[in-house]
Amino acid sequence: MLAEIGLSALTLAFLASLYAIAASLWGERRQHEAWIISGRNAALATLPLLLVSCGALLVALLTEQYQIRYVWSVTDPQTPLFYRFTALWGSQRGSLLFWCLTMSLFTFGAVWLNWRSDRRLMPYVVAFMMMTLAFFVGLTLLLENPFERWWLDPRTNAEISAALIPEGVVEPPYAALAQTANGLNPLLRHFGMIIHPPMLYLGFVGFVVPFAFALAALASGDLSSNWIKATRRWTLVAWLFLSLGLILGGRWAYDVLGWGGYWGWDPVENAAFLPWLVGTAFLHSVMIQQKRGMLKVWNMALVILTFSAVLFGTFATRSGVIESVHSFARSAIGAPMLTFWASMTILAVCLLLWRWQRGELRDEHAFVGLLSRETLFVLNNVVFVALTAAIFWGSFGAPILSELLFDTSITLGVEYFMAVTPPLFAVLFLLMGVAPLSAWSATSLRRLGAALAWPMAFTAISLLLIALTSPSSGVSLLAYGLVLLAGYVALVEVWRGAVARRRSRGESWARALLALYRRNQRRYGGYMVHLGIVVIGIGVIGSTLFQLETRRTLEAGQTTRIDSEYAMRYDGFQRGLAEDGRVINQAQVTVFRNGTQVAQLTPRIDDFPNMPMTIAGAHSTLEKDFYVLLLGYDPNTQTASFKVYINPLVNLVWWGGLILILGTLLAVWPREAEARSSRKASVGQQSSLGVAEAAS
Repeated sequence: MLAEIGLSALTLAFLASLYAIAASLWGERRQHEAWIISGRNAALATLPLLLVSCGALLVALLTEQYQIRYVWSVTDPQTPLFYRFTALWGSQRGSLLFWCLTMSLFTFGAVWLNWRSDRRLMPYVVAFMMMTLAFFVGLTLLLENPFERWWLDPRTNAEISAALIPEGVVEPPYAALAQTANGLNPLLRHFGMIIHPPMLYLGFVGFVVPFAFALAALASGDLSSNWIKATRRWTLVAWLFLSLGLILGGRWAYDVLGWGGYWGWDPVENAAFLPWLVGTAFLHSVMIQQKRGMLKVWNMALVILTFSAVLFGTFATRSGVIESVHSFARSAIGAPMLTFWASMTILAVCLLLWRWQRGELRDEHAFVGLLSRETLFVLNNVVFVALTAAIFWGSFGAPILSELLFDTSITLGVEYFMAVTPPLFAVLFLLMGVAPLSAWSATSLRRLGAALAWPMAFTAISLLLIALTSPSSGVSLLAYGLVLLAGYVALVEVWRGAVARRRSRGESWARALLALYRRNQRRYGGYMVHLGIVVIGIGVIGSTLFQLETRRTLEAGQTTRIDSEYAMRYDGFQRGLAEDGRVINQAQVTVFRNGTQVAQLTPRIDDFPNMPMTIAGAHSTLEKDFYVLLLGYDPNTQTASFKVYINPLVNLVWWGGLILILGTLLAVWPREAEARSSRKASVGQQSSLGVAEAAS
């Protein structure tokens, strides 16, 4: 029954999305309000339909309906309840259905909240968003259906997988299905990996909103900044979720993959990083169009490139063309996804070129001065795009071209990325420090130098302290200097604003800071985002340049020195069976720092039926991590082998991520005046829509 309910709701969602496309475009072409409203209602209906479909699959997972193939493939009788819930997105079929649900959620929100304020654009917005949703729902329904069930052909005793009931079959015995169920992939049994996919999906699908509005502007001819105003917060929300997904993915890799790091330049990691880079460039660039009426073509190109990167990353991850611990298995959806990616990108580029050639995207002002904020923001954008191109080439361009042209597999490893990306990131941090101090239109070198005086002084003092108290080198001091300069610029700008308010109005520090934020949320929320990225940058520099790695083989009771600070004693080994069927091989170690015991850790190897999983033991401080892995145990000699990493400043990566998220929330949070206006608009919208529907 659950399979029939889920399949029926999924089919209706597919039909509703197709109808929404046709009705919206036809109504707009004929200027027929009834068709436009009908298309809008069909688009809104996809959310409850997909909620029913996802709900049916979720109930099937929780109630152990193993006759449904997806439930059988990702759970078994030993799977805990929590992992049954998260198994909804634990494999290709379920995650595609969940992807469709998240996209319909963004679609519903954009249509409902923007219908009245952006009425001219909305028919095209609905059409373009529904094109994307219809494609993914169609993929789920026709090629990766999560509601396929197991059937038994009594004539041949063969098991058949089908969504509809084949002729002459019966259901297999439940006990046999439960006994052979696969269970969830062990690599996914981690909090970071449980939350990471939904955040990444929300980030990916969220960019459909600015993309649809941009194409609607090109199709309708409304080429003002209205589409940017309508999508600023949607873009920030998508960027926030994508940032959170990347951070959680790094934490999962650090805890589960057992190599002592959090970013390995894996192609699938990079596939998620590419839209983040271009989306970040877009967020900076749209400010120039809103302030100065410039970069209209460039902003359109950036939002198209961002969504194109989303679709390509989805193709790379889900088609199986890239082999990775992060990717899904090879499947039949690769060719359709590649075709859809190419089609949507070509359609968007053709619309952009058409309007450009007609002269409808002219800038309202010209660039004045190399040090103007406009020029520095454009340089910032160029570096972001250069990073995107370099990472794309190393991850996909070179390997794919080598296969096509030379029938040889060429993989550009970590060495390529570590040679190409650090100089570009250095330029980005330099621009992050200089651009906020420049003025619109023009800035003199003298004025910019005066504004940089205090941040540069603080940076110099900090570098001196680092050189005197910590391991350092010329390269690390240069890197720290560029990153710290960007951070001190943000802090000094906030301090200057607070001082000005205290002098003019006599406010307390707390009241002055709050007033600054309320007056310009985007600016001061952006400063906090910059601080988060600065903290992440410091963590990346320390953990990359000064990581210590060593191996030890120890007898029980033996102590070994790791470096000048840390020593480790191996206390013993245990093997046991967990409730979910895995065999736990666990070592007990005691960690000493400067002769004082600081932690007792239990690195282990979990032997699941399908694969072993190495779980590190870590003692974390803000300064560094002591990170130990159990490599193996020899019962003959009763010795255990370990790999130990000392990771300086690695926890700043996670703390910086939290600061970044907080800053984005502050920037995106609606102000009180906007909230009141939005509530009034919502009431007026419902009233006007009711009148329009009655009239039609």
